[in-house]
Amino acid sequence: RMKSTLIGINNRDLNTFETSLDTTKRLSKMVAEDCTIVCESGLRTPDDLAEMARYGARVFLIGESLMRQDDVATATRILLENPLMPGFM
Repeated sequence: RMKSTLIGINNRDLNTFETSLDTTKRLSKMVAEDCTIVCESGLRTPDDLAEMARYGARVFLIGESLMRQDDVATATRILLENPLMPGFM
């Protein structure tokens, strides 16, 4: 039996479609340290990414907030333009 090393935490409640980054904050504490956390949904700003990185997220799934932008490439650059944290990786 293989153990997954990639764990996705979906911040979107699939019943109400509301998103809350508190989901990652709460569930990340249950993920083994040798797993990579994918923070999914509800990410809109560089500060959101930095905050989720402090909870162990190293990969981010960003969809809706970028899809709503007129210029997706520019919006992506803005989202990623500053390092998340010193020594992040």
